[in-house]
Amino acid sequence: MTMPYAVTNKRVFSRLEKQMIWQKPTSHQTSEIELRIASEIKNNWDDTEMKIMNVLLEGDAGSGKTQLAKALSYDLQLPYTKVTCFADMDKSDVFGALLPVVATDDKTDGELLEAIYQTDSLDAVLKLIAQHYSIDLAAAKMRLAALVSRVDANEQEEVVHYKFYPSEIVRAVEKGYLLEIQEPTVIRDASVLVALNSALEPNGMLNLPTGIIKRHLDCVIVITTNRNYQGNRPLNESLRDRMQHAERMDLPELAVMVERAVAKTGVTNLPLLTKMAEIIRLLDETAKTNAIKGVAGMRSYFYWVNTFKQGQDVFKSLYPKVIYKLTTEPNEITLLEQALDDSRLLVSLRQVLVPDASDALKEIRGRKISAQEADMRNITEEAPSEAVLQSYEVKDATDAKNNEAELEESSNKTTEKPSPEQPQTKGEREAHDGASETGKENTEGISKEQNVDIETYEKAEKELRKELNKKARSAMKGTIHEKEGLIIQRPKFTKEDVAKAQDLTQEVLPVVTRLTKKITDILENDQSEVYGKGKYSGTRFDASRVAYGDYRTFDKKNPPHEEPSLALALRIDESGSMLKDERIKNARLAALAVASFAEKVNIPLMIYGDTADLSSREKTSIYSYKEFSDDYLYLGAKLVTMKPRQNNRDGVSLRLLSQKLAEENATTKLLINISDGQPKALPDYTGTKAKEDIQAVMTEFERQGIIYLAAAIGDDKEAIKTIYGSECFLDISDLETFPEDLIQLISRYL
Repeated sequence: MTMPYAVTNKRVFSRLEKQMIWQKPTSHQTSEIELRIASEIKNNWDDTEMKIMNVLLEGDAGSGKTQLAKALSYDLQLPYTKVTCFADMDKSDVFGALLPVVATDDKTDGELLEAIYQTDSLDAVLKLIAQHYSIDLAAAKMRLAALVSRVDANEQEEVVHYKFYPSEIVRAVEKGYLLEIQEPTVIRDASVLVALNSALEPNGMLNLPTGIIKRHLDCVIVITTNRNYQGNRPLNESLRDRMQHAERMDLPELAVMVERAVAKTGVTNLPLLTKMAEIIRLLDETAKTNAIKGVAGMRSYFYWVNTFKQGQDVFKSLYPKVIYKLTTEPNEITLLEQALDDSRLLVSLRQVLVPDASDALKEIRGRKISAQEADMRNITEEAPSEAVLQSYEVKDATDAKNNEAELEESSNKTTEKPSPEQPQTKGEREAHDGASETGKENTEGISKEQNVDIETYEKAEKELRKELNKKARSAMKGTIHEKEGLIIQRPKFTKEDVAKAQDLTQEVLPVVTRLTKKITDILENDQSEVYGKGKYSGTRFDASRVAYGDYRTFDKKNPPHEEPSLALALRIDESGSMLKDERIKNARLAALAVASFAEKVNIPLMIYGDTADLSSREKTSIYSYKEFSDDYLYLGAKLVTMKPRQNNRDGVSLRLLSQKLAEENATTKLLINISDGQPKALPDYTGTKAKEDIQAVMTEFERQGIIYLAAAIGDDKEAIKTIYGSECFLDISDLETFPEDLIQLISRYL
């Protein structure tokens, strides 16, 4: 059989190595990505400068990353092996460990022990021994029993000694296998995989206690990692840079999903498979949107389809095969069910199964629930009448959705308004569920704003504004801005602004909720109960480190400590150029997202916007949206008033923010400047003068521990980079993803 992508035609493998080359099952569907990677590796195999030996597969769980790595083993004809990473993995797990060995092992039982060391259960040991020696299981048991007898006899003679056994990583690198490294992003100690950097080079080496191991010319390393997975950290930059090829792995297209399901299960009902695939994709997207930890992927799809093959009810098996794999939390299940109801995909699936069964349609549309469950879910009306339900059957999907919307609107008009503790609308439920992790209700802020009189609130704001102006003018003494007119504004807003802020907050809420849960999970994984490894003294001896000869053979429990704290200041440029390309709109959304995120994870936050030259008296205008001492009441409404104005005198707002940030009690103090252009204000605040002013502020307050980041979202990115320095510069290219990118950036400092 011709193997067009084989790279090892001239190599001679042992029997064990031949068994390690993956064999494609009949159900395997060769993908475009597989052919592309195999072709890239084959075409560059003999090019010493451009050889592709390291591949990164990054994507959602269940998207086929491991299956693809195994398929490459077949395509390239390389023995396949893998290493699955874990949170407490250390360098001894990467390089190898010191293990007891019988003195006679090396001479009489070398091959047998090599086979045993690759397995993790007795059954697997027996099967591998049987395959290795071409004997049956009974004979394999006898051979294993003989080895155990020899070990027992030798132990009595005290001939047991220790030997350094290299890890699977070392074995693959040395012998030229295809090595899959699974989930390196879960490792807490970032230095662990950095130790592999030298091995990832084309002529790389590993420095072991027993000597130096050179990377085999045929070794291919495939790193597979999930994207946006709970507890994951970003892949180390130096490791990512050493990947010569990377692929983004998502759920395949519907047609590909169906094709694979046919091959995997033998089910040939294409309309049914297509509808089930659509449901899988909907549930997966809904889970991501609502920060539900589980994944609906190809594995769930195959096992759900297989229940149809076995004659089970697919509507009942949907729960154990798909939904309960996503979550078992009642609130989250309700969100998934709501998404299915809104899409009417279950109705369509029933129609595929029983095209003319109107009774079945009624069954799938809903079930009768108890009064207690209705009260828990805040359902106050009965379902629409039978006549209305029948009308759905004679209309297309678009009309059906419109009718549902009209029914919901009618219901809202006649139904008693729910209390804040029992959110009724979909948006309110999302806010309720997302905030429950930190013990806060998103609806609390809305409720407070509805109950506080704006006029009373504005009176208190006037007093605060006077105090802020007094302190700001004092802060400017001795600077080039001392004689310039400076006014601190506390933005005024209307009831319409309050309503608009609530709508915009709901727009960014799914992103905030998802990232909040992700960050919370990472922080939970970093608790101080873990042991620090490689210590000169401690409470636990680690025999695996003896071979290193550095005397760091103890594990020591880390002392309890407080979690690292972060204080954040946000400065937003409100110059006239922010009108271009909806920059101010995206900056406003980013500010709303950051405010919601900061409230949920309890980060002290301050937000200023500024402009210049509104009048001869008001040379600099600072808009104090939030002080560190403020709560979050009406913050959204204030941010809604943000708009492009005139020029910008950056040094004033940066100095005020820096001074207040320096006074905060936090281990990390971060100031993010969002701007689309270089500073420019009358009469001559631009060029070298403005640059020196800004850099003087940074120099003064960096000594007090403040970290500056400049997010450039406009045309003058190079000018901003020159002012703030490349180490503080962020190039924001995609404004639509700016809110999410900004929160992810902030989370790195937690």
